Amino acid sequence: MARAMESLEPIQETLSEINKRTPEISVFKFVTRVLLTLGTEYAPPAREEGDAGHGRRAERPDARPSALPACVLPLHGEDAHFGHAEAGFIGVADGVGGYRDYGVDAGAFARELMASALAKGELAAKASRRRRRLRPEDVLERAYESMVIKGTPGASTAVVLSLDRATLRWAYIGDSAFAVLRGGRSVHRSAEQQRRFNCPLAKAEVCGLPVKDGGVVVAGTDGLFDNVHDDQLARAVQMGTELGFSPENMADIIAGVACDMSKTKTERACSPFSIGYRKAYGENYYGGKEDDITVIVAYIVSKDSSFKEGTCLKN
Repeated sequence: MARAMESLEPIQETLSEINKRTPEISVFKFVTRVLLTLGTEYAPPAREEGDAGHGRRAERPDARPSALPACVLPLHGEDAHFGHAEAGFIGVADGVGGYRDYGVDAGAFARELMASALAKGELAAKASRRRRRLRPEDVLERAYESMVIKGTPGASTAVVLSLDRATLRWAYIGDSAFAVLRGGRSVHRSAEQQRRFNCPLAKAEVCGLPVKDGGVVVAGTDGLFDNVHDDQLARAVQMGTELGFSPENMADIIAGVACDMSKTKTERACSPFSIGYRKAYGENYYGGKEDDITVIVAYIVSKDSSFKEGTCLKN
């Protein structure tokens, strides 16, 4: 189900698709405007016949198919993720890189954790509706217990989300994070969990939020949130829905923006990581942080919606 990316070619394919469907919009200008301040004005194109609803145009019939709309740009290969649309679960994890110093595959723990979480999600999908639905904290806890039984060395951050009727629920630990956006603004952003700068805190948060049709959920590892400001993410999602991006298109573009910042080291480049570095150490740090980048995008749609492209969590 994962779409591991060894290069930026899939992102380039997404840009090509978007250019063909919306030739009146320059994708270069789109990316540039995402990186600029919110003061930049933007006029969305008029809705066209064949609009798929939720502010999206229907995909072209020959568009690249996708299973899980996740974009993975590996550096160390320590990120992992899963998604189960029928059960309404998605999740990402990031192995603690410090274990590399001890000869441990830091990504193995994250991969096995997400594989176990997927197995729990599949069981939830098969369960009778009369049974209590599995919650994200249950999935995360049982997945972790499986890791303890196996004796897998290492540790990982993780975030698991589920949609139960009209409530989005979550459980997460460390600096893998998520945001819920709707109507061009952030409805909810997970709180930072760090013991100190660049050091994730091992404390789980569990909560829930009522959601409506039209919401967009973006989950990612710190490779995303260390490189993209919240207002940039909101702008990217807003413009993406107005331009008719599929969840896969959206994940590609967001990951592409994060990757571009991670490799930028000029004095004008300001990332969340560079701001945190200066606050923690009192020294200038320019640009972003090179890291594994994993982005999952899911649209919240009503049960009677006909929109089926990519992952849609139906309430």
